[in-house]
Amino acid sequence: MTDGAATPAAAPRPQDDRLMGLLLILAMATELLARMTGAFSVQVVAWLAMAAVVIGARRRIGLREGYLLTLCAGLSLAVWATAPDPGAELGAALSQASFLMAFVLLLGLLHEAASTSPSIDALGRYLSRQPAGRRFYALFGGTGVMAVLFNVGVVSFLVPLIQRGIRSAAPDDPLNPIRERRQVSALLRGFAWCVIWSPTAVAPLALMELIPGVDRRLWIFIGMGVFVLFMVLGATEDALRFRAYKPRAKQVKPVFPGHAAAMFGLACAWLFALSITVSQLLDDTIIFGLMAVCPVMLIGWIIVQNHAAGRVDWPVVGGRLRQIGFGSLPHSARVAVTLACSGFIGRAASSLVPAQAVADRLGLEMMPDFALLSAIPPAIMAMSLLGLSPIMTAVFFGSFFGSLAVMPANATLVALSISMGWSLSMFLSPFSTVVLLIDRVGGYAPRVLTWKWNLAYGLVSILAMVPLFALLVALVGP
Repeated sequence: MTDGAATPAAAPRPQDDRLMGLLLILAMATELLARMTGAFSVQVVAWLAMAAVVIGARRRIGLREGYLLTLCAGLSLAVWATAPDPGAELGAALSQASFLMAFVLLLGLLHEAASTSPSIDALGRYLSRQPAGRRFYALFGGTGVMAVLFNVGVVSFLVPLIQRGIRSAAPDDPLNPIRERRQVSALLRGFAWCVIWSPTAVAPLALMELIPGVDRRLWIFIGMGVFVLFMVLGATEDALRFRAYKPRAKQVKPVFPGHAAAMFGLACAWLFALSITVSQLLDDTIIFGLMAVCPVMLIGWIIVQNHAAGRVDWPVVGGRLRQIGFGSLPHSARVAVTLACSGFIGRAASSLVPAQAVADRLGLEMMPDFALLSAIPPAIMAMSLLGLSPIMTAVFFGSFFGSLAVMPANATLVALSISMGWSLSMFLSPFSTVVLLIDRVGGYAPRVLTWKWNLAYGLVSILAMVPLFALLVALVGP
């Protein structure tokens, strides 16, 4: 997931799509092979594949990507001129960039399969048609859960469902704008906070590469609890803000799509079982396992969707896979370039900062753990208001803390805190990708969606982090 305002790029020629698809597939395959073998020569090939994607995407990128690429070039010169070992620093930045490019592309394959799943469609309609008393919890929690496989696609899928459902039920009701505001806000908040626990979120997986000593299982467990806490906090804020609002029409509770829920749960279980199996067989991280099984998951899911009467419609399966590889995948070139640049910038910029000297100057080791952990999220959010991508700032903070001789707080809690800053940025920054996406598919102005609809909730969330981290430090320890 990337963030930042973008300008429209020139439309690519149709004949470029096939080449772009092949280059993106090459970037994914070489990065997986590099991580599997650990061979430097293969990693160099992965860097070259990433460079080929950037060159091949020149007709697709816009002002944002041009600015980021220029910044990458400037940082490269600065690192080369000032770093004690510029080759190692630039290599680490390139590895971070190729990893994030491959990761977002591989996770996008899950979105492609989910977008044509009848089960996903049934679950989305169920969430958007909940009675008023349960709707916030359904949209907040349901969006977070569906984002595990659907990622940001859940937003472009649910927002139109919300709008159609409200306008078809009572087209002339003057309270419809309030209903849309409440439901879209619940969806946005749920998607933003799922970053702190989702096994497929980019933030945790990027930070795992940068901060040593992070316990991912503990992080997910704590993140789930924090997700529930901020869901209750959001529902309470929503209820108080709109306490004078009373539904006029009698609401009918929709029937729970049990089969669709079971199929979705089975897909999640299959994904994570495969990921764990691959990581154990190859003695690698769960991150690599997740990346490696995404193509397998895509093919299997497409086969299941086109299986009927005891047989698979192989021509349809083949056509769908070709459409994804050479039709849908090329449209991911811009986000792949953006995320790669963000990873490179965050890692390269951190190498220019004397982390230990800065930490000593700020007295981080003397600062109470809960105070430090509570200060990181609003700092990341404030940087996002300047148009900086949360992935960029998260990689910077992760590299900064990861390079310290002594971690000033528990490593898992530091990583959690950084990801919480990412979450705040997603619903408080008008430049975040999810906010811009909601604007495109729903027509909600970014400043209205963030500062008008969610600023109060964001401020309450920031205040709630202080006692929350005090409790977590007491429970988890330094």
